Amino acid sequence: MVGATRRYTYFDSKVQIRLKDALKTRTPHAAEHEDEENPLVKSEQIRRAHEDRSRDRRKLSRKRERHSPLPQSAEQTDLDTGRVVAAEGAYFVARLTDGREFRTRTYRGTRTENPGSTLVAIGDLIRFRVETEVTTDEKDIAVIEDVLRRSTKLARKAAGRGDTFEQVVVSNVDLLVIVATATDPPLRAGIIDRYIVAGLEGGLQIAIAINKMDLALEAEREEVLYFRDVYRELGYAVHSVSATSGVGIEELRTTIEGKTSVFAGHSGVGKSSLINALFGSEVNRTGELSKKYRRGAHTTTSSSLTPLPGSADTYIADTPGVREFANFELDSHTLKFSFVEFLRYQDQCRIANCSHLHEPGCAVRQAVEDDAIALERYSSYEKLFAEARSEETRRLYNP
Repeated sequence: MVGATRRYTYFDSKVQIRLKDALKTRTPHAAEHEDEENPLVKSEQIRRAHEDRSRDRRKLSRKRERHSPLPQSAEQTDLDTGRVVAAEGAYFVARLTDGREFRTRTYRGTRTENPGSTLVAIGDLIRFRVETEVTTDEKDIAVIEDVLRRSTKLARKAAGRGDTFEQVVVSNVDLLVIVATATDPPLRAGIIDRYIVAGLEGGLQIAIAINKMDLALEAEREEVLYFRDVYRELGYAVHSVSATSGVGIEELRTTIEGKTSVFAGHSGVGKSSLINALFGSEVNRTGELSKKYRRGAHTTTSSSLTPLPGSADTYIADTPGVREFANFELDSHTLKFSFVEFLRYQDQCRIANCSHLHEPGCAVRQAVEDDAIALERYSSYEKLFAEARSEETRRLYNP
């Protein structure tokens, strides 16, 4: 009742302000006939003010309903809870624990516990109610009432949505498998490190699969071995694989066993081919590289979550390939903690809150010079730090 009283007082003040403004703008002629015209003026002003108050209340009510935390004590016995496993245009396929699937959709009243980000993503846990008995492609139509809080996620900056909107690629998964290639496109540590930072920020475990080993030249194989050792020393599982020949597929299957994994990487690295090799059959369409740019053809256009046959509690989410991956809301102050090799040296830095870039007596930079930290990893840190600082400065002067 206290909240209701405050809102009532606020909107009543708007009525009083409008009445005062009307009295201030009275002409001398109107003042002479105040007894005849003023009641009508007041009545019209009050009517308009009440209309504005009702409209504002409706807007605030819809906003609170959409983004407020879900009521914990509400009895929602008519709602089913399922997991989003696929997107089909404007619809999302939700699967219950008993295997039944429903084609669901959002509406203006859909509430979320994840404000400021994608409303519904693959992997989300949702509460929904069946809207009609009519079925489409053997799936009942339902509407999504609630999107529950995400425990983990892989997120990126949404193109064209500003810096404050988070695009969630997939949620509630355990493992991020970063797919790179030994050749065609060439192996680049920069994109791997970007995904590692995004995965750690989202609470995910990290693994790396370097595909197309059957096509790599001798120099490219040596480079793969170098990066394999770099990332393994950091505690990440690294697999050299070939979706074509099957090399390393069983080792990769062991890594993802019993987990829900998301496969992500650049376009053309062979994520779909790799997933087909793990399944032993074609579950995702594959495509040829663009001859002009030697880039992928985006054969996967949306994410999906599929159980791996013969492996209990093992699910794989494929994601569309990207040509650029922009991290969401990088923080220049905490970025260094995503580079785990820095942690063993940072206590030796002369300055307590060292950024590891320009401060004197930096133990991390000394470790780079001594080859104790890979130069490629440090270069990735420098680029991401500069990107974070640039975004922070822009937000400061253009909020």
